Amino acid sequence: MTMISAGVAAIMSVVTSFGPSVVSGFSAAQRLDSLIMLPAHALGTAVNSMAGQNIGIGNMKRVSKIAKTAVLYNFGIMFTIGLLVIPLAKYGVSLFIDETEAIEFGTTYLQIIALCYPFLGINFVLNGIVRASGAMYQVLVLNIISFWVLRFPLSALFADLMGEVGIAIGMGGSFVISSLFAYLYFRFGKWREKVLFE
Repeated sequence: MTMISAGVAAIMSVVTSFGPSVVSGFSAAQRLDSLIMLPAHALGTAVNSMAGQNIGIGNMKRVSKIAKTAVLYNFGIMFTIGLLVIPLAKYGVSLFIDETEAIEFGTTYLQIIALCYPFLGINFVLNGIVRASGAMYQVLVLNIISFWVLRFPLSALFADLMGEVGIAIGMGGSFVISSLFAYLYFRFGKWREKVLFE
């Protein structure tokens, strides 16, 4: 959580460079983000518990089935939510702010990032399963990669190249790439060999 909080603070340093309207729009969009991502968070928590029970009895075949099912549920739910966010983003942002420029940026940000939500959900699901195995340091490394190797640098890079709209492009791109890292570690990492009890 420390890594995540520090990563968010770093991204805010990019956002603040564009002035108060962008900061207000981004803050409103982030409030909506926290609501939009609740289903993916809940799914990650549920999968964590289910995977932990099955890892405990050594049923790794069922853990793989849980992962597959949860990723499919995540895609279905978050993709549908993303499709709804695109036309409704402006109304959502307007609930928190009333400045025109801020609303425009917040709306644009959400519309760009909306279809990237399923990929962030994959991180919650797969990292939740890896965490259930007791591989905590590995999840910490994946979070460091997600925020410090991908999200912050990509947001800063695209913001520098494209202006404030690049913040959303960098963030969305980081969701996609970090989900690939999460999958690769889930698929090929040694978390299954973690010994919890002698």
